[in-house]
Amino acid sequence: MFYKKSPFIVSAILFLCILILINVYQSYGFESIADLYLESCTLVLLIYIYLTVYQAIKPYIFLQLGAYSLLFNKTYDLLTEIPFIEQVVDNFETIDTILDDGSLLISFVLVAIGITRMTQKLLDQTTQDELTGLYNRKKFTDIRLDVFELIYFDLNGLKIVNDTKGHAVGDLMIIRFSQVLKQACLKDEMAFRVGGDEFVVIVEPERANEYINKLYALLENEAVNFSYGIEQATKHTFEDALVRADKAMYAMKQNHYRRKTK
Repeated sequence: MFYKKSPFIVSAILFLCILILINVYQSYGFESIADLYLESCTLVLLIYIYLTVYQAIKPYIFLQLGAYSLLFNKTYDLLTEIPFIEQVVDNFETIDTILDDGSLLISFVLVAIGITRMTQKLLDQTTQDELTGLYNRKKFTDIRLDVFELIYFDLNGLKIVNDTKGHAVGDLMIIRFSQVLKQACLKDEMAFRVGGDEFVVIVEPERANEYINKLYALLENEAVNFSYGIEQATKHTFEDALVRADKAMYAMKQNHYRRKTK
């Protein structure tokens, strides 16, 4: 749509139209031409800002509602600069206050909620792996369990898949494995992608073997194979447990390839 692609041109045209109307209706005897010009500039500026950020705030309903409320507020302020409208609203002081100050307050509340939710969503996105939707390493500081079992996973044969079938197929393998990792998690358990084909899962104490058996069941008859290492851990021993689980996973992986070459 033109008005969304060219906000500056639209705003400039709108401002010119307002200036023409002001000059045409000067005979009404505006109380303050300066106030009228200021309100006009503010409204046009808000329209320009809204059209500029429209696509960015489209997913955030509170920001959208806040923008509409601000536009209404400034439009109302501009209209009440017209003498005969001002005389009418002066007879309804309470309604005037609600439409003027009340709508402005509502606008600020809606925008504040919208910015808070948008900021939280953006922060969450920085802790998510783009390909799989699993958490990344940045989320390690927000592990929900105090005591847990740490499982370090690595996909077997991904390099061969990438070399023979292409990286697109390899990515599908990663995505599928990520899906079952997440599917097998309970409420407070968490799955992370920490490298190309390396994953970490935090599960409740004494549940690692049950979790792995669940993975095998979910991947039955699928060409997805993995190695893993398990370590008991707490939030304070997490880093050491991560290193030990990585080493245990690597040892299992080496055994897997030795068996295949025999």
